[in-house]
Amino acid sequence: MHSNDRRTARVILDLLQYAIKQAEALGASDAEAYGAINNESEVFIENNDVKQAKSQRTSSIGVRVVLDGSIGFYSTNDLAKSGIRDAAAMAIKVAHASPKDRHNVLPGRSKSKSKSLRGIYDRNADSFQTLDAARKAAEMLKSAKLYDNRVSVDSGNFSAQVATDALANSNGIELKEKASVFSWSIMGMAIEDTEISSFDYQVGGSHYIKDIDVCNTATEFAQTVVKSLGTRKLEESFKGEMLLTPMAANEMIEEVVAYAINSDTVQKKSSLFAGKIGRKVASDLLTVEDDATNVEGLNASSFDREGVFHRRNVVIENGILKKFLYNTHTASKDGVRSTGNAGGSTSSPPTVSTTNFLVKPMRSSLDTLVSEIDKGIIISRFSGNVNPVTGDFSGVVKGGRLVMNGTIKHAVKEVMVAGNVFEALRRLNGISRERKAIYGSILPYMRFDGISFTTG
Repeated sequence: MHSNDRRTARVILDLLQYAIKQAEALGASDAEAYGAINNESEVFIENNDVKQAKSQRTSSIGVRVVLDGSIGFYSTNDLAKSGIRDAAAMAIKVAHASPKDRHNVLPGRSKSKSKSLRGIYDRNADSFQTLDAARKAAEMLKSAKLYDNRVSVDSGNFSAQVATDALANSNGIELKEKASVFSWSIMGMAIEDTEISSFDYQVGGSHYIKDIDVCNTATEFAQTVVKSLGTRKLEESFKGEMLLTPMAANEMIEEVVAYAINSDTVQKKSSLFAGKIGRKVASDLLTVEDDATNVEGLNASSFDREGVFHRRNVVIENGILKKFLYNTHTASKDGVRSTGNAGGSTSSPPTVSTTNFLVKPMRSSLDTLVSEIDKGIIISRFSGNVNPVTGDFSGVVKGGRLVMNGTIKHAVKEVMVAGNVFEALRRLNGISRERKAIYGSILPYMRFDGISFTTG
């Protein structure tokens, strides 16, 4: 860490310790302070042009207190000592009005020594300017347009962020970390005469400048929308196979699984996975991990929102449910150890959340998965409703292509797809070796049997 970085980290840690002392002086039995300093540059694309740029620096602190089993929380952007004193006082005031819960506890220092995660901070990121972001946005736009003159970019962005996070509590935890995140997106369609393809949306991201690849994202977007031209209606509704791209899997599958493995929803009896640890919940092909230590995901970090060190958590292995994800509060209720899944920002108390959500790849290539389909549809995007509690989904196929006897025939239009995610997971019959990072997800292509497609 550079000397300037060390000074910045020390300053914010000193402020966090000051917040803790103020809260304790006001009667808190335990206190926690979480601080964040973010420097961000972002450039936007609108209607086939680079239109707007912004740059900002934000800093904030969230103070959480425990008072006789009650939790109080308050956040502030005022990092002067007077502002921090006020935040501690407000957190105490909130605690006085909050219900008691013996499971309202803060984590202690880890007995085992964990190393800071490498591979999430690029020292060159501090000198990455808004002009550099604008160049990357322009490069992405140009790549998409050059691929095919029928491509039209409706919107997009390129963002560069350097964040310093720090956390301290009255149990002796004191942690800090700096990370850089570059992320980009592109959305639009292809237009040929009077035909307009389905919209497509592609994203990319990296922690290092050298790994920025906006051209690949732009090309994938352009290929998808061009392939969506020449749509035809299905001759009839049918039940067959559904092959989801990583983006479609993110939209349709991930939210449901993430909700079901969340210990908070389990304890509130709204998860269909409740009581199923050790039982089969999906096809043998499915292995799901939550792993903030995987630096390919943009949510990689050393510790969670409470200062618990991250580790790799296998939640579903070969279709068997292995564990739920916990923060300190939900872990205390179940008498288990936190899995390091306290999530959130300085603006709210910690929740339970996934970090990097990963589906384990298999040996089959995408081409092989397609060649094995007797009758089905490849879905690039899903536009509709997914109920995270029941798993029911219904909506419109976007960027869909009909596959017959292992051959892609044509793009489809006015096709509805409906089913249930939990049932589909049991009928999962193919996972690709290719995977794509989508912000905090790393997902393969996923194929399911017995899915209902309805023609309009």
